[in-house]
Amino acid sequence: MSRQVEGKVVVIGNSSDDEARPLLATSSNSLPPHNRDVQSEAIGLLLMVFCALAFSSMAVFVKLSGASFPSFEIVFARSAVQTVLGLLGCWWLGINPLGDRRIQPWLLFRGVIGGVALGANFYAVTHLPLADATVILYLNPAFTTVLAALVLDEPFRWFEGLCVTLCLSGAVLVTKPGFLFGNDSTSHGHGSERPLAVLAALFGALLTAVAYCTIRKVGKAAHFLVHTIYFGVIACLISLPTLFTLQTFIKPEGWRQYGGLLMTGISAFVGQCLLSKGLQLAPAGPASVMRMNEVVLAFLFGIFIFQEYPDVLSVLGAIIILATTTALGSRKWRSAKSSP
Repeated sequence: MSRQVEGKVVVIGNSSDDEARPLLATSSNSLPPHNRDVQSEAIGLLLMVFCALAFSSMAVFVKLSGASFPSFEIVFARSAVQTVLGLLGCWWLGINPLGDRRIQPWLLFRGVIGGVALGANFYAVTHLPLADATVILYLNPAFTTVLAALVLDEPFRWFEGLCVTLCLSGAVLVTKPGFLFGNDSTSHGHGSERPLAVLAALFGALLTAVAYCTIRKVGKAAHFLVHTIYFGVIACLISLPTLFTLQTFIKPEGWRQYGGLLMTGISAFVGQCLLSKGLQLAPAGPASVMRMNEVVLAFLFGIFIFQEYPDVLSVLGAIIILATTTALGSRKWRSAKSSP
């Protein structure tokens, strides 16, 4: 398949043979075509599970690093590692890291939007319970549906409207705004920092939706590694001045701190590669369901690593958001299958 989505956000697929060659090798076999398709889809779904594990691990490293470093320093570390690995991938596959000149303005725009979204997302992860931050960030499919209808003329019918409304209702249960739930809602996060962190998560989810629409606009004209490089370089350029003007740079000390920052970038890049290959092999609808394991893992990691125990409202809101975003993805998959 050609279209890819990152958490964070990627696109794969080019007319060039080099760029169509996957990062993860596949082996040919003598199975009948039907059995081969079933086997490929099963492998693709398994890769999506590992993709969810990789991105959940990245969130854990971000939250662990957030105890020692400001959020934009973590953004810079992840983006620098991602850029280096992306350049190595382009060199290995023989891909021009700058992409087609005709789409470079779109790639630059996608990089700026993605860089700002990454900063907002990391701030949310470091200041909210891991599960709450992950669930709020998963509102981006609902935002993408609305933006794609407004900008790309994609269909928006009653079903999409219902799913978006339910998603936002689930978000209210997770975020627990004070004007609805009272001031005690701040006890579920980091006190007075929770409202700002919630706004950052919502802003990050919205900007991620804008990035997704930009990726759809670019389509098959850019390999996902090209997006990764633009995203990484521009995020580095955005995070450095923000770090030194709004936050304070803290020099890492010891292998644990360096290792945490390094693994943030590595786990994110591995997640992107698994995402690209998984969506090549598995149908988009079931693959998006497998990706939802990231939210389940966020709850488990939050409980067992950070001792963050979600309340009933957070669990209910997460279930609503997972169900409606899965329904949106499955409907788009069925529509794509039925179209000539």
